[in-house]
Amino acid sequence: MFNTVLVQPIFNLLAVIYAFVHDFGFAIVILTIIIRGLLWPLVTRQLHSQRALQELQPELKRIKSQANGDKQLEGKLTMELYKEREINPFASFLPLIIQLPIFFALFIVLRDIVKPNEIAKLAYEPVKQLGPIADIIAHKTAFHPTLLGVIDLTKASPVLAVVAGLAQFVQTKQITPKHVEKDSQAQMMAGMTYIFPALTFFIGLSLPSALPLYWSAASLMAILQQYLVLQRDVRELEEGTPEPTLRPAKSQPKLPGKVKAKGR
Repeated sequence: MFNTVLVQPIFNLLAVIYAFVHDFGFAIVILTIIIRGLLWPLVTRQLHSQRALQELQPELKRIKSQANGDKQLEGKLTMELYKEREINPFASFLPLIIQLPIFFALFIVLRDIVKPNEIAKLAYEPVKQLGPIADIIAHKTAFHPTLLGVIDLTKASPVLAVVAGLAQFVQTKQITPKHVEKDSQAQMMAGMTYIFPALTFFIGLSLPSALPLYWSAASLMAILQQYLVLQRDVRELEEGTPEPTLRPAKSQPKLPGKVKAKGR
């Protein structure tokens, strides 16, 4: 089911692109642009949700402080604040849930398409008739899975692993709040800015470089999208037309006083 719905369509799309551009690396970049383009609206919504939640951090911290350890009260007041600001705290997870199966399918595609035997198994009949694909199926040596004829994408490439790690770092750094208070959560988030790129680099060293190439192209597309979305938000705020989720609330959630005890 997974192969039929996701793996095969992506596999065949990449094969068709390769048949026309005759460069496997360039075909991966084009495939990445197409997939990121299809996911653009979902990712944009995710970025807006993340930004809205960042804007609420001071108020969430105030609620936590005044709830004074009462988790039930803190949760109730937090949900009231989300409702008042018209924010769904789970909205940013939906795009991630949708992207995960696509990522795993891409992993399988990029792992298998560099194997000529798999091309004959996964290609649709019309795709098998395309000249370059037919040549690969008939003569396995006709397949040249390289980037610009220089980097063999069936083998690990330290260069592409470095590029993927750096692109991941810029992508993560771009959406990390620049002014955060020094608490454990903020320090953990700051640490992720370096941990994820490092993991990307080390994993990229152990995989066929087709995957780090995809990660690099996907991160560069994400950087562009994040820049455009964040710039638009800044413009809206400067023009005095912030998004509904970021407008000041009409009334703040009522919090129990820290000095007066109940009933006094």
